[in-house]
Amino acid sequence: MAKTDQVLVLDIGSTGVRVCEFDFPAGGGFILLGYMQVEYTEQLTEENRSLIISAALRSALEEGGFTTTRTFVCVSGQAAFMRFVKLPPVTEEESRVRQIVEYEARQNVPFPMDEVIWDYQLIGGEDDELEVMFVVIKNDIVEGVIEAVNNVGLKPDLVDFAPAALYNVARANHVGDDECVMILNIGGRCTNLLFLDGDRFFARTIPIAGYSITQQIAKEFAISPEEAEILKRRHGFVALGGAYEEPESEVAATISKIVRNVMTRLHGEVNRSISVYRTQQKGNKPAHLYLSGGSSTMAFTDHFFSEKLRMDVSYLNPFKIIKLGPDLSVDDLQQYAHAYPEAVGVGLRHLIQCPVEVSLIPDSIKQLQLFSKRKPFILMAMVIWLLILGVFWVVNAKKIVLYRDTMDATQVRVEKLKDHKRAINRHQNEALQAQQKAEELRKLISDRYAWSELYRDLQLVKPNDMWFVKIEHIDKPQYIKPDEEEIIEEKKPKRGGFFMAPQLIGQAEAVAEEIVEEEAVWFVISGHSVNIPDRKIYSDEQMAQFDAITEGVRAQIREEAGLDTEDAAPEDAVADPDEAAAEEPEELAATVVEIEEFGPPPNRVTQSTQLPELLVSAIRDLPAFSDDPEETRMLELETRERLGFRNLSSFRIQVKLITPISLSH
Repeated sequence: MAKTDQVLVLDIGSTGVRVCEFDFPAGGGFILLGYMQVEYTEQLTEENRSLIISAALRSALEEGGFTTTRTFVCVSGQAAFMRFVKLPPVTEEESRVRQIVEYEARQNVPFPMDEVIWDYQLIGGEDDELEVMFVVIKNDIVEGVIEAVNNVGLKPDLVDFAPAALYNVARANHVGDDECVMILNIGGRCTNLLFLDGDRFFARTIPIAGYSITQQIAKEFAISPEEAEILKRRHGFVALGGAYEEPESEVAATISKIVRNVMTRLHGEVNRSISVYRTQQKGNKPAHLYLSGGSSTMAFTDHFFSEKLRMDVSYLNPFKIIKLGPDLSVDDLQQYAHAYPEAVGVGLRHLIQCPVEVSLIPDSIKQLQLFSKRKPFILMAMVIWLLILGVFWVVNAKKIVLYRDTMDATQVRVEKLKDHKRAINRHQNEALQAQQKAEELRKLISDRYAWSELYRDLQLVKPNDMWFVKIEHIDKPQYIKPDEEEIIEEKKPKRGGFFMAPQLIGQAEAVAEEIVEEEAVWFVISGHSVNIPDRKIYSDEQMAQFDAITEGVRAQIREEAGLDTEDAAPEDAVADPDEAAAEEPEELAATVVEIEEFGPPPNRVTQSTQLPELLVSAIRDLPAFSDDPEETRMLELETRERLGFRNLSSFRIQVKLITPISLSH
């Protein structure tokens, strides 16, 4: 009885997938219901093979509207390892033949046999020898393809490979029945060359195909492979040999020459294959060449091979034996027919006994198929076991009810406790996250003004005729105290100095901490200065800031002493300065006198003024820097007297921050 169902054939190529849906009606026949091809979005690798193929298949199924789930799969010839070997005649049973072929496969396959899937096919031979073709493919490749097929909801029943499917469809269309012919299937990553000579069969996979042209275009124009592929499809054709008029576009002319060079290399491989076939396989001289594959339709490809091989060249039509479904058009199919010979060849496996039938099905699918055959017996055993269990259930029905009630009550309590536990864990996690976020924000807030305040303070005390060339962070001081141990003395915060910021008055003692790599403590300031006699050392704006700072210091000292505004005299009262000073505490009066004596120096440059030394003194008065002369000190001071410029000098000053600046934000 003829087979009556539908099959979905997936041709998994190296650059895309092609899908055909075939119907096998009860009265016989082979009907194409639909077809679709989708290219991969990126290049296949061992890591992404399953994901990329799944995405392409999903897109093809959605666009084509296919509904069949039973699937036959065809893998690229590039993925498989194919060899033809000749063996002495074997009269033993089939198991003995397989042992001999497996031995030959082990000698020729460059992989351990437990890491591959393999099969063989007897393809005839002379009276004194037996010719065998065996195909080997790595487990990982087939498993990746099967995983991709399963991911889109399909059920693979068969795994074939491209050269065998191509041979089967050619024989079904009676190609090569009366003469020796060749089929050249030019794909994306590889080219399959087949020899058909009556019952004789020989095939070879050549690693020159459409992607070879893309690579050469990308190299010639220094562009990406994606851009090169676009140029190839837009301008690509095989340049004609001899004298001919080149296209007006220089890009098209260059691409056509690149295509011809690649095709010339492919022609050389074809010629070598013909020689091997005729000498080693004792085959006849090919009389005709059939082209197929996605890269074979480039303009003038048939003309090129006809000219080079000196034989008739035409395109293979795999759809002669197929009827088209009611929704398909012959005109639409003609422009894609060259891309589907392998898919048709695999579909034939469901209709007839094909000349070459290899199976690359993984053990996992074989086990599922075996399970399907044994399913009736398994179901029968399950029914028997269910009857036995039913008897036990009746006997223990009361116990089951009691156990169930107890279990339900316990489960309710357990679920409540689990809810409480989940709530506690959630709140703990939220609290921990909030605490971590608050700590990060606190650090960011504390550090966000550090650098600007550092530069502001240095700019405040920099004299007019001085230039900073570089302010660099150093890991350790360039000058070390001679003492072997540092004695950290408790220092009383300064009450004077017109460079002191008022908000730091009354600050607690500074604690020296070990400097880690994430903090900046030591800096070196480099620059130049020029002494111009009777010129202002500081600008009026700087002097105004100094006065404001000094007044702020005095106000804060008074506030700390308890002389706040509530105890102050009314605004309209005229206080005697001598009386006010007499009323102040003795310690406060002494501090105020100290501040007044520490006021700004004369703001004029004299012959003896050294601006760098004045800068060092001023930096020591800044609350942000250490006032230790061994830490904040002059490293280098060089005058230009030897060059005749006595008033010019260069300097390098080492400074140390009291509070380190974090470098981790």
